[in-house]
Amino acid sequence: MLKQILSAITAISLIAVPYKDGCPGKTVVLGDSIASGYGLSDYVAGDNYSAPLSFGNLIADKCGEYKNYAVDGKTSDELLELFSRPAGEMADSVAAADTVIISIGGNDFLRPMINAVKTAALTDSELIGSILNGEFSPSKLTGYSDRVMQAALSAASSVDVEKTVRNIKEITEKISRANPNAEIVLLTIYDPFAGSALLKAAADVAEERLGILNGGIKALAGKNIRIADVYTAFRGHESEYTNIGRLDIHPSAEGHYAISKLILAG
Repeated sequence: MLKQILSAITAISLIAVPYKDGCPGKTVVLGDSIASGYGLSDYVAGDNYSAPLSFGNLIADKCGEYKNYAVDGKTSDELLELFSRPAGEMADSVAAADTVIISIGGNDFLRPMINAVKTAALTDSELIGSILNGEFSPSKLTGYSDRVMQAALSAASSVDVEKTVRNIKEITEKISRANPNAEIVLLTIYDPFAGSALLKAAADVAEERLGILNGGIKALAGKNIRIADVYTAFRGHESEYTNIGRLDIHPSAEGHYAISKLILAG
């Protein structure tokens, strides 16, 4: 399956500096459930090395030395708070790393929206059944779309994307102080809702706020910070690269492969 999507992947980065030997050296992955491998068939909760097709494990399989400290559900507030604690294994790994990959902000932004969408869907038992089965009823789309639009709009407007960007900036500063030689790779945040015709209303609402958030992340690019633009790589491929067909916003195996190629492009 992975070979079949090779031609569909376009490696995109804001700063294209190829890694020596095509690998990022000693690598540390930080962040949320996108980085842990949640949603993949082999994933075991709490074991970030259990799903061989997660982007971190794909990179490790090719390049070796790798530590993954991602935690399902983690927000940018929570990741930032970890750097305020006394040094531990994670801090030691970051200090010794050549590359630190960060996937964070998705829970700040997408979780409130997906929860709102699920709540709207649960008001119609027949419709939620069709969503989970991947069988959509066109006759119900109009009324449902209106409910989703209102729920998603309310959730999106409550997200403080500027604060999320400030948190990510502070995280990168703390990493740079601990390890001035490490390259930091920040992942932008994709819009999974765009992969479902049923959830198009949520995608439309997400775009403006998501644009502000990703714009803030991209603005952090600099001497030791590179952006892996997952949003752009996923654009037009959301239905394949995510599990949104079953109301799961996380990347599919194809999505993780795309992220790994994006990162390794350097």
